[in-house]
Amino acid sequence: MSTTSTSTKTGEPVVSDTLRAMRDAARAGGTVPAEQVGEWFRAIRDQLYAEQRPVRLEACATGSPHWIQVDERGWHRARKERQRLRALYVHPLPEERRKGTLDHTWSADRTHCTRCNAPHDWAEPFCDPPKEPVRIALKRQPYNPLWVVPALDRLERAMRRESKPERDYWNRQIEQMRRSIEEHTKEARP
Repeated sequence: MSTTSTSTKTGEPVVSDTLRAMRDAARAGGTVPAEQVGEWFRAIRDQLYAEQRPVRLEACATGSPHWIQVDERGWHRARKERQRLRALYVHPLPEERRKGTLDHTWSADRTHCTRCNAPHDWAEPFCDPPKEPVRIALKRQPYNPLWVVPALDRLERAMRRESKPERDYWNRQIEQMRRSIEEHTKEARP
């Protein structure tokens, strides 16, 4: 069984050959010339991205934090203006490859997945159901909410001089605050 790949026989290195050469150089322990590192970079880049066209090209104007999508003409113009550029490819990140292993379970009319609710037209290859929301525990407040109760009593007495709609509005607000204080102090008690 031959250990050389078909691409190596034709003269074009593949990623595994390049990585093997990098490991051998690391084991040797010596310094690696910059030209060799450049060759390794070009071989890996060409093997991973040369045949694949980017799915999205983006440019970021100088001094701007925002990335905007550009076409190929805009990409070349941005390169000439020395703007920051990035190309997004369809290769998933390693953690994304492991994430999805479930197949979609389609609804009876095949419009969406019943697990992840992804539409049939736009679904990813694997089903990724949403996580259950985690309830946020109430944190201890830096003050005791019961301290507000005397101020609410004073506000209620002051509201007697106001018009009926104004009184009704503020009475609803005060009642809501009282309920919130009671609920908070009830949950905070051990």
